[in-house]
Amino acid sequence: MSLRELKFSNQIQEEQIKSVYHKNFNYIVTERFYFQQQWLHAAYNRFKDFDKYLILIHLVHKTFKAYGDFQIKNSFDEFYAKETYEIPKINVIDLSRELLISKETTRRKILEMERDGAIKKDKKKIMINRKGQEYQKPKDSIRNMARLLSRFTDFLSQAGYLDKKVENSVLDKKIRDNFTQIWTIFFEFQIPTIVGWKKFFGDIETWAIWAQCAYNQNLVMNKGFKESVSPELTADNFIEKINNWGNQGLNAMTISELSGIPRPTALRKLNTLIKRKLLKKDKNNLYLLFGLPKLDTNTIEKDVTLKTVRDINKTNEERFIRMLTKILNTIVFN
Repeated sequence: MSLRELKFSNQIQEEQIKSVYHKNFNYIVTERFYFQQQWLHAAYNRFKDFDKYLILIHLVHKTFKAYGDFQIKNSFDEFYAKETYEIPKINVIDLSRELLISKETTRRKILEMERDGAIKKDKKKIMINRKGQEYQKPKDSIRNMARLLSRFTDFLSQAGYLDKKVENSVLDKKIRDNFTQIWTIFFEFQIPTIVGWKKFFGDIETWAIWAQCAYNQNLVMNKGFKESVSPELTADNFIEKINNWGNQGLNAMTISELSGIPRPTALRKLNTLIKRKLLKKDKNNLYLLFGLPKLDTNTIEKDVTLKTVRDINKTNEERFIRMLTKILNTIVFN
């Protein structure tokens, strides 16, 4: 079966993707959470420093975009066979502004990566070396992306837009064959998503810890839905439902292990989240998102923090739908 067998002139329309996404929101949001948590864990493990990794993938993204501008497409194997590759000219001030990292910190982290051998500066040129390539080589992320896309094609087939689900292995190969093209689209989603949450939480570590709690409560909520009459779950009421149904938290040690963030750092971030009322610690020392009495839409509208979280999530959801549309259409026509 080929993804070419789509209706509507053999192209997936964004409105179709959006419709299928919302109809199957309860399942797709769990896949989104899984993908993101796996990505965050791997990203932190590279340098034990999210900002440094964010700078690195931003540089790689610039390279991929430049490839696209010149109609160059590399497969995964072709791209990572290079010993080194040049990055288009960068401006530290622009980099600092786009990634919400101070100019001094940006310069320092670039210097640290140079000392580490991940990148090399040669007069006005910056090169990413073999070591830098290995730091951001997304083998696991490709597999997880294929899993997410495969699940989505299952829902597309149920909606009549495909004749059947496309298996993980098929999508994994297509991503690898069209790697720089597909990963440009992924970075267009992922980098603004990270920066948006960073702006709200203050740093990426705090978001990663909060998101780990969100993923856990989503799993708890899903279990509760299976064991009782399930209320309708939508993007609009997700915060309300995860607070009301996801009523089992995680302890600090588990959060540290799952996120890869050292326990002392995790504890500091958890205390910050409690002060901002984004988490609550219960009598069993388990951390819960919000941990409020029963929420409803009116309460969320009146609470600036809850409303902001909901609005950021909606923005990211729109980006996610655009990413799905672009990736699936790229796979269709290749």
